[in-house]
Amino acid sequence: MSNISKNTEQKYLLDGLPFNAPIDWEDITIEANYENDSIQPSLAVENFQFTLEARDKIIQWVNDGLTGGVGIFEGMPFQLTLFNNTAIQENFKAYIDFTNDFKNLIEDGKIDVSIIKKDGLDNFFAQISGTTFGYLESVGAVGSSDYTTVDYVVEKKFNLFEILVTSIVLYLMIKELRESIERTTKAILTVTALFNASVFPSVGSIIYAIGVAIINIAYTAILLLAIIDLAQTLINTLVPPKRQHKAIKLKRALEVVCTHFGYNLIAPASEFNDLYYLPSNPRLDDKTIFGFISNAKGVPKGIPNTLDYGYNCEEMFTIAKNLINGKMTIDGNNVHLRPKNDPYWVQQATWNLPSVLIQKIEYNTDDLKPARLLSFETDLNDEWTIDNYSFNGTAFEIRTEPITVIRKNAVLLKGLEEVKFFTALPSRKDSLNAIENLLKVVASFIDGVTGVLGGGTNFASQIQSKVGMLKQSENYHSIPKLLYLQGGKLPINYNTVFNSGLMYTKYHKEESFVLDNYRNQKKLYKDVEIPFGFTDYQQLTQNSYFTFKNKQAKIIKFVWKVGTDTATIDFWVREPYTYNLKERYIQPW
Repeated sequence: MSNISKNTEQKYLLDGLPFNAPIDWEDITIEANYENDSIQPSLAVENFQFTLEARDKIIQWVNDGLTGGVGIFEGMPFQLTLFNNTAIQENFKAYIDFTNDFKNLIEDGKIDVSIIKKDGLDNFFAQISGTTFGYLESVGAVGSSDYTTVDYVVEKKFNLFEILVTSIVLYLMIKELRESIERTTKAILTVTALFNASVFPSVGSIIYAIGVAIINIAYTAILLLAIIDLAQTLINTLVPPKRQHKAIKLKRALEVVCTHFGYNLIAPASEFNDLYYLPSNPRLDDKTIFGFISNAKGVPKGIPNTLDYGYNCEEMFTIAKNLINGKMTIDGNNVHLRPKNDPYWVQQATWNLPSVLIQKIEYNTDDLKPARLLSFETDLNDEWTIDNYSFNGTAFEIRTEPITVIRKNAVLLKGLEEVKFFTALPSRKDSLNAIENLLKVVASFIDGVTGVLGGGTNFASQIQSKVGMLKQSENYHSIPKLLYLQGGKLPINYNTVFNSGLMYTKYHKEESFVLDNYRNQKKLYKDVEIPFGFTDYQQLTQNSYFTFKNKQAKIIKFVWKVGTDTATIDFWVREPYTYNLKERYIQPW
């Protein structure tokens, strides 16, 4: 039975003050649609029509915008209290939405208003859809303390000609240095031999030998300095320096949005503890007139820039929801963002369906698309996102097909569903490339020579230290990336702990018509009329799950006629209706 008896009395409050009920309040209906299988609904409420003092109060609220009041662009508090002859039952708190179907009917002495539920998802998304991270930064809601430094390196895909030219140059450098050291050593030995000879040599011979030795030492020293300078230039050119980006933890980006609007974020999915949003980098390096880098420009802020998907705060929530196949609800001051398969949704369900007569049954066959594709983006400005497309698990395809087929052209499966993550995956520098290995050999030789002669260099460590960093083919990249970081670095198994296939296995298989005992097959029950009161409304706008004949069920839609305490509902029940299906998994490349 409904939790509120019929003929419930009502009291209306505008900005905290009681007023007469709106005209024809008995016929008002509230329609709730759970689009995309969401937990809380989007609400369509028939307009309320007020007269007399209530109308005057609403008009005054609008006019106060000219005399220091908040005016038309802030919702006026609206409260509906339901009670019977024993005690107050429920309070429905909302705002008058002056931006939606607001009409002042002057001749009729009436005013039409619509409402938006306070602390509802509709209101939350209406707020964040008009908010950007640029704005949040400007008001101090997010800043440098929220960012994480990410070391990275620009590594181009070298061709054979570059490797060959570099090899020749370096070979000639080392060959000349070795020969110079040999000549210098012989010259020093000659001088030593002259001083140690049994027959004292002429002064001229000694002076000549010393002069030769000095010249060779000087030449070797000058050559060594030149080689050091050239080696550093080659290393900087062919093995660019370590650079730094600023990124923001995905969960932190969502938190600052919620905090700004007075909410706490609860997002328990493990990925949110390790995923970092790296904005695109539209900045080019500063270079000298000779083409060498004088100032390497990484991403200076962890928040998205205006070019990025995610700059609008609602888009950042879309990225997060798509990753984990997530659903959202608002419970008090808490915004819950949880996977659809989180037990929380069922555990928190409180509503019970009254005993009613079921007139018809349908099936959710339209929900099954034989081809489903989960994918990250590629970036034409970062060749590694293309080169490592398959290695990183950039995309994952799920094909659903019948097991037994009598007539192939009569198979009714059709359509494609794409789930986009709107970001690219990173690439990790796992090892030295061919040029770096060559340079490392040379660098080790130079380090050894300079170490013996004093003032040693560390070229070899400069090259080796870049292993393990984020890499990209150009400093400029146009697509934001999602980085799986441990201790600020990409772990060696970064591509196996976070990829599109894993997201399917952990979260998106909830949509499978095959896995987990054919979990997503559902029977649909529509246009079922039930007794319905305000407590029913409160429970279902918080959580739309319930149990039907010991099976999991969920409301799709309800239309509540407030004055008669009745509603018409649509709902589904998890129940298999075919076992003649199988899945095939494809990793595109």
